[in-house]
Amino acid sequence: MVEALQVPTHLTVANADFSRALGFIDGAVVPLAEARIPVRDLGLMYADMTYDVVHVWQGGFFRLEDHLDRFFASLAGLRLDAGMDRDAMRRVLADLVRQSGLPDALVYFACTRGMTVPGTRDPTKATNRFFATVTPLILRGQPAEMERGQNAMLVRDVARIPASAVNPVWKNTHWGDFIRAAFLAKDAGCDVPILCATDGAVAEAPGFNVVAVIDGGLVAPEAGVLEGISCRSMFEIAADLGIPARYGRLMPEDLAAAQEAFLTATSCGLFPLTRLDGAPIGAGVPGPITTRLLNTYYARKNAGWHITPVDAIPPP
Repeated sequence: MVEALQVPTHLTVANADFSRALGFIDGAVVPLAEARIPVRDLGLMYADMTYDVVHVWQGGFFRLEDHLDRFFASLAGLRLDAGMDRDAMRRVLADLVRQSGLPDALVYFACTRGMTVPGTRDPTKATNRFFATVTPLILRGQPAEMERGQNAMLVRDVARIPASAVNPVWKNTHWGDFIRAAFLAKDAGCDVPILCATDGAVAEAPGFNVVAVIDGGLVAPEAGVLEGISCRSMFEIAADLGIPARYGRLMPEDLAAAQEAFLTATSCGLFPLTRLDGAPIGAGVPGPITTRLLNTYYARKNAGWHITPVDAIPPP
């Protein structure tokens, strides 16, 4: 019997209560609609910032410590200072979620370069700014979308920004390449673009890591991409299920010929990839390995896997 995708049906726009959405800015919690940063913030003007996104599942953060690891590595790499240590940040994020009352939420937290002194753009003279938001969790892939899968376009005319220019390991908002590619994909009637590195190997999609199922095992690009936490989760599940998984060089022809493929992101775990450049990937439907990984992912989260209860974190 073929296993069916088991995707939650309640995390939709229609069910989302945005009246509970909050922001943390300049040390205070405010309704999200009142959260503001100055228009002269260098994060806004020059994309000089870093951010991360963690989700809350049934009252607990999923892989919070992994997201904090990545965020503090990005701060160090981009020479930003959030003005608080890891423990203080953990408490601020938990308190923000607690005050919202949202059991399932998406928490975005960021540090911008902030404002510099008048008459200069010198980043060393800027006062960095930390802020965070909490909004209802809306799954990027709703059940019908998951069953259909994503129709992707491999955009060959727009290369992913090379790591020698902007290190993708440090999560950033340099999305000029992604946005250009997204318009090209939409013009072609596709859902999402996939970009390649300057050497021609598959890189990533906007907000997604790319994973192919080749010879019964998982393969994800090893270089020039964000080190995705959701991708790591799928690799951990695969290991427990006896499915080989590795990071390596993934070429466009390998992705096109894959048995199955999927994208990974915080807002969905994974999203089946069923078509590429108008042609089906494998059978053109979510495959058995993709389905098993996603269903196991939800079952494990429901059982508390990698979950840190919000109420277990002390207030600031």
